[in-house]
Amino acid sequence: MQRAVVTGGSGFVGASLVRRLLSMGWYVDLLLRPGYATWRIPTQQPQLSTHVVDLTDASSVEVLLHRLRPRYVFHLAAHGAYSWQTDAARIARTNLEATRALALAALKADVEAFVHTGSSLEYGRKRHPPSEDEPTEPEGAYAVSKAAATAFCRDLARKSGIRMPTLRLYSIYGPWEEPRRLVPSLLVHATAGKWPPLANPNTARDFVWVEDAIDAMLIAASRPPADPGAIFNIGTGRQTTLGEIVDIVRAMTGCEAEPHWQSMPDRGWDTDIWQADTRHAATELGWTAQTPLRTGLRETVQWLGKDRDRLDFYRANLDLADRRHRQPPASDRG
Repeated sequence: MQRAVVTGGSGFVGASLVRRLLSMGWYVDLLLRPGYATWRIPTQQPQLSTHVVDLTDASSVEVLLHRLRPRYVFHLAAHGAYSWQTDAARIARTNLEATRALALAALKADVEAFVHTGSSLEYGRKRHPPSEDEPTEPEGAYAVSKAAATAFCRDLARKSGIRMPTLRLYSIYGPWEEPRRLVPSLLVHATAGKWPPLANPNTARDFVWVEDAIDAMLIAASRPPADPGAIFNIGTGRQTTLGEIVDIVRAMTGCEAEPHWQSMPDRGWDTDIWQADTRHAATELGWTAQTPLRTGLRETVQWLGKDRDRLDFYRANLDLADRRHRQPPASDRG
C-alpha cells in the first residue's frame, strides 16, 4: 500500500488532499500540532493515522519519518495566511523552522518526493503575472517566511537531488474552507440575503478550485522535473475582482441586498492586479486549472447545503466573528 505523510491535514487544503489520497487507496499519516482542529479530519478511516508532533523538534520528526517510511511527504502546514494570524514568531517557527526540520528528515528517510506549498505572496506587489524565475519581493512576516522556506527547499533539492518542488498557491477555495475566508463568507451571507463587510471592489485575486490544486500536488509528487527544486505557480492565469465575484454570487443566490463597498478598510496585501503566470506548470507538469469559477462556486454552495449541521456551523462561526468585530476578510492572501 502506498503511504504518504501530510502536514496541515487539519486545515482546508490539507484535509481535501487527505480525502483525495484516501479515495485513491493510500495510507495517510497526518502530522498534527498539539491542539489541532478536528472538524475537517475524516473519521472511521482505517487507512488514516494521526501523530501529534512539534514540527520544529527536528529529532522527533526525524524519528517519526524514519519509522513511517512514506513514499511522499506533502507539507501544507502554515501559519499567517489568515488576517487574524499575526504572531511573527509563530509564523517564522511554523513556516521556516518546521519546513527545515521536516525537509531534512524527509531527506534522511529517503522519501521519493517532498512537496512544499508556497504562496503567491512571495512575489510581492507586481504589476504583471510573475513567472517563477523572477526575484521575490515579499512583504510582511508571512510572505517573508514562505519565501525563505521556498529558497531553503530549492537549495536542499539541488544539493541533494531529492525532489522538493514548491507549489506557489494562489487563492484556493472550495469545501472545508475556513468560514471567515472570502468565498464561504460571501456564500453564507448571500444565501441569508445579505453581504459581509467588503473592501474595494477592484481588489483582485486569482481564484483556484481546491481539487485542481490537489491535482497539481499529486502530479508534482509523481513526475520528476528537470530541476528537483522546481517552483510552480498554481493559479488559473485569470484574475477576478471582488466586484466581479460578488456579481457572480448575487446571480447564483438571488441575493437582493446591495453590497456596502469599503465597509472594510483596505488591507496591506490588497491590490488590483493578482494573477498567476501558469506557463511553467503547463509545460513541466502538464497541469492547468480545469474548473471555472462559477462551477466551483456552485459546487461549494451545494456542499454547504447538503448538511444542515455544516451550514449552521458556518453561520455560527460568521456570527461569532461579527460579534467579536473580527469581520470576514473581503479578499484572501494567496
